[in-house]
Amino acid sequence: MPTTDRLDGLDAARGLAVVSMLVAHLSPVKGALEVSEYLTAPLFAVVIGIAMGVQLTERRPPAVVFLRDNLQRGLVLIVLGVLLQAAYDQILVVLPYLGVLILVLAPSALLLHRMPVLTLGLAAALAVVGPLAVERARDAVPDLVESWPAWAMDLLGWAATGESYRLVSFLPMALGGLALASVLRRAADPPEGYLVAGALFVLSVAAYALGRGTADGAAPYSGTTAEVVGGTFLATATVVASCVAVALLRGRAAGGVLVPLLSTGRLALTAYTLQILFLAAVQVAFGPVDDDSWLILASTTLVVVGGCWLLERRFGTGPLEWVVHRLRPPSAPPSGPTAEGAGAS
Repeated sequence: MPTTDRLDGLDAARGLAVVSMLVAHLSPVKGALEVSEYLTAPLFAVVIGIAMGVQLTERRPPAVVFLRDNLQRGLVLIVLGVLLQAAYDQILVVLPYLGVLILVLAPSALLLHRMPVLTLGLAAALAVVGPLAVERARDAVPDLVESWPAWAMDLLGWAATGESYRLVSFLPMALGGLALASVLRRAADPPEGYLVAGALFVLSVAAYALGRGTADGAAPYSGTTAEVVGGTFLATATVVASCVAVALLRGRAAGGVLVPLLSTGRLALTAYTLQILFLAAVQVAFGPVDDDSWLILASTTLVVVGGCWLLERRFGTGPLEWVVHRLRPPSAPPSGPTAEGAGAS
């Protein structure tokens, strides 16, 4: 089923998030590449919010079906993330945190997807309240460790106390994406798209700059208000820019250069798993090695991006995407225009 340029732009943004993740995990240098540390996690969260908004607006699934599918999707990410974390411990696997985000965001998206102004207001409020909730939760951890079971402590970590990732940081980012979904088609249409992407990027830089002048700072993964706001603007700017780039390249008959990136975006769950399994295989073959190296970055990128491209070309999907699809009970056809790929992981 063909996709629209706009939704291919969303797949391109998701593929870019995967590539940015590889750089953040494996690059041996900082400098300009350090932008990946600021971009990757917010981009995953924002794309999840946009995908839900597009699905609700264009496919208009029944509420029960939408909640059921996202419940399954969130649980799959949590279980898979726990398994991948056990397989390789040099990388903090983000999947359980995104799984919890999906479980919480889905009912919120049902209520808010037609109210972008309210959604933005709620996102802003959570960006302010979230760091306070994290501080309170972390203060309570020493008293809870002895009385709470391990699974409950894991859940608390995914929700609030995680060192690098946490629901309370991801939720306002995803709500920002949900709000953008309602205007994405207009906002990403050239030439307006250039202005929108540029304005969002400038707002991101301003948020980070202001945050660095405060005691809390704006470091990546910190979960401060400045980092959450800056990350949301940076990720939404990237999505709009990706949509503009897809339209521009297609208009110049150069869309073929995007195929590997689009395949990676459509097979993002398989891509993430390929990354962890390849790095775990390297560790088994060569023993414990520092994975921050150009050789490992280049080889992992080749395996992940090339593998996704080959899988989609040969089979039309990835193994994990196929499994997730097969697990879902059959649903009635959508009542509105198709949005193929809008709800992909």
